[in-house]
Amino acid sequence: MGRLTKEHHNLLHRRNQMGTEWERFASGLNVGEEVRGEIAASWKRSANHVQVGKDSVPFSDNTITKRWESSSLAKAAGKDQDKIMQLAKEGSLVAAISDTCGNLLWTCASKHMESRADAVNFRVGGCWHERAAGTNAVGLALKLKRAVTVFSFEHFQPFVHDWVCYAAPVIHPQSGRCVGILDLSTTWKKHTPLGQAAVNDMARSIALSLADEQPRAALEIHALGQPRVVLHGKTVKLTHRQVEILCILALHPQGLHLDAFHAALYGDASVSTTTLKAEISHLRRLLGGHISSRPYQLTMPIWADFIDIWDILRCQHVHDAVSLYRAPLLLQSQAPVIEEWRRCLDVVMQRILTDCDDPELLMAHMHQAKENEVIRERLAELAQNQQVFL
Repeated sequence: MGRLTKEHHNLLHRRNQMGTEWERFASGLNVGEEVRGEIAASWKRSANHVQVGKDSVPFSDNTITKRWESSSLAKAAGKDQDKIMQLAKEGSLVAAISDTCGNLLWTCASKHMESRADAVNFRVGGCWHERAAGTNAVGLALKLKRAVTVFSFEHFQPFVHDWVCYAAPVIHPQSGRCVGILDLSTTWKKHTPLGQAAVNDMARSIALSLADEQPRAALEIHALGQPRVVLHGKTVKLTHRQVEILCILALHPQGLHLDAFHAALYGDASVSTTTLKAEISHLRRLLGGHISSRPYQLTMPIWADFIDIWDILRCQHVHDAVSLYRAPLLLQSQAPVIEEWRRCLDVVMQRILTDCDDPELLMAHMHQAKENEVIRERLAELAQNQQVFL
C-alpha cells in the first residue's frame, strides 16, 4: 500500500510540475528543462494551428467505418483485436487505431473511459492529428514516426489534461512505411510504464500481420533523386531520355499530340519529330505497348513520386513530403516541362524548410546537399529563438 501511495505521490508531483509549465507556455513564457524537447516543440507547432479552449477535437465524415472495414490495416489487426479489447476493459483504457491522417478508424473503451472518450471525440471519426488536436500521442507518433507517451498537462488541449496516452506507429516491415497508429489511453492516475510497452508490442504484432505491399500501380516512376522505373513490380532499365518521356506522359494524363510533346521535351532544340517518334516507339515496346498515339498517352495505371508529393502536401503531411523529396526532379533534365516542375517543387520545398519549426525534421533532411545552407540557417534561427530543445 505504501508503494502505491509513493507512486501516486510521484505522479501527482509530475502532473503538478507539467501543469505549471503548461501555464507558463500559455502565458507566453519560456518553459523549463522539465518539459521534454519533443513536447515543447509540439506545443509550439500546435499553438500555430489550434485554439485552446475547445471541448473536443474535430469530427470527420461518416465514411470512416467503411474505409476501416475494407482496409489492409483492419485485416492485419483482426487477430489482435480481442486481445486489445480485453486489455482495454481490464486496464480501464480506451484503445484506438488511426489512419495516417490521425483519423480514428476503430476504438474500444472500458466503462471507465467510455463517456470520457465520447465527450472529446476520441471515437471513430475523431481527428487527432497534431494540427487538429494539438499535442497528443496519436498526433505526435505520426509526427515523429516512433512510440510516444503523452502525460496529463503535456497534452496541448485542457480537455485531455486528465489523460495519459501511449501510442506507437504500425510500421510495414517490408517498406518501412507508417500505415497507422495504435493508441491506448486512460486517466493520469492509472499511468504505468507497462502501458507503453504493451502498445509497442501490439503495434509490432499488427505490423507483422500486414499483407506484403503491392506495387502502387502497374507502372511506378521514381524521379525525385536517382531515377527508377518499376513495371509490374520489377525494375526496368531505361535511358535518361526514356525516363524524361515517361515523366512528361505522367504529367499529361489527357495525352499530348506530337508537336506539343516535342516542345515539352526538346523546346527550341533542333531535334526532328522523327527522332521523338522513334524514342516513343522504343519505349512503347519496353512497356508492352502501353503508349497510345494521337495523342500520345499512357494506357496503364501509373504512380509517380513527383505527382504524389502534391497530394501529400495537400494533406499537410510535411514530414512525409520531405521524406519523399529526396532530391530535385530529374536534376540533369533540360526538358522545358520538367524544368518548370522542378523549379516549382524546389520553391515549395525550400519554403517548407525555411518555415519549418521542427529541428528533428530539418536534421533528417540534412543529407540533401542542395538545401544544406537553407537548413543550417533555419536551425540557427530556431536556436537563437530558443525553439531548438536539446
